[in-house]
Amino acid sequence: MSRPSWSGHLRVSLVTCPIALAPATSESDRIRLNQINPKTGNRISLKPVDAETGEPVERADIVKGYQYEKGQYVVLDKEDLDALQIESTRILDLTSFVDRASVNDLFVETQYYVYPEGKTGVDAYRVISQALRNRKKVGIGSIVLTSREHPVMVEPHEEGLMMSLLRTAEEVRGAEFDLPKDKLDGEMIRMAEEILDRLKGKWEPGKFRDRYQDALKELIEAKVKGLPREKRPTAEEPSNVIDLMAALKKSLASKGVEPEPAGAAKPKRAKQQDRRQPSILLPVAGGGRKAAAAARREDEEETPSKSRKRRKAS
Repeated sequence: MSRPSWSGHLRVSLVTCPIALAPATSESDRIRLNQINPKTGNRISLKPVDAETGEPVERADIVKGYQYEKGQYVVLDKEDLDALQIESTRILDLTSFVDRASVNDLFVETQYYVYPEGKTGVDAYRVISQALRNRKKVGIGSIVLTSREHPVMVEPHEEGLMMSLLRTAEEVRGAEFDLPKDKLDGEMIRMAEEILDRLKGKWEPGKFRDRYQDALKELIEAKVKGLPREKRPTAEEPSNVIDLMAALKKSLASKGVEPEPAGAAKPKRAKQQDRRQPSILLPVAGGGRKAAAAARREDEEETPSKSRKRRKAS
């Protein structure tokens, strides 16, 4: 387990267990650039200064405040903020359970792995996790992180649990689509669907490479070694699609297959001959007693002599 960033208790009604949270994602491998003074080659130090007087201020003396009017601030010191203890400061409290599909992905933010901490609460942790799986639900609750209370979602993940911070309703903007209402060309939709079918695949996150970060790393390595900067091809900006039908046809042709004409019937497959062992049963006339009587009459009409001989024999 990576270094936990929070520890406390997971609570469902009266059931609790000690847990620890660890970030599920990392940006440690991302290249970060510093600000440098080009004249000296030294890193620039951003020292806090008073915005009005320009005098430097020691970081230890800085307090926080809120601007309630222009230029007017109410000051909140460490003691004021430490006094803001609420019940969920050390409790991940799940108060309702909903279908995962009902949680809009726009609200889902940062993910954390939820690990059991210590041995005393492992059974309670496993019971809560299995109950969520069995009912196919996710838990909705709250937690205090980074000096604020967040709504959260807890869901099963692999063998354990994962927590996602959720945005509040005020943080999510509503969509403002204003699209034409006229009917789309069905043939163009069919061609677009065909392009999607030909490009279908599986989601493989390991195959994605941040090409900008790769290029930045190569540039830094070349400069460290004193090598000249490699000239890279200029990326061309895509042009606006003027003839959508022509663009769709060109996309299909680029995959090596010409688009089918609209309404073209697909050729039917010829019925394959049954290559299994041919039937060895002879046809049997159905119809029960009536069919048997009719067969005897027909036999008597055609061969009366045979019929008389058959009755003598019986």
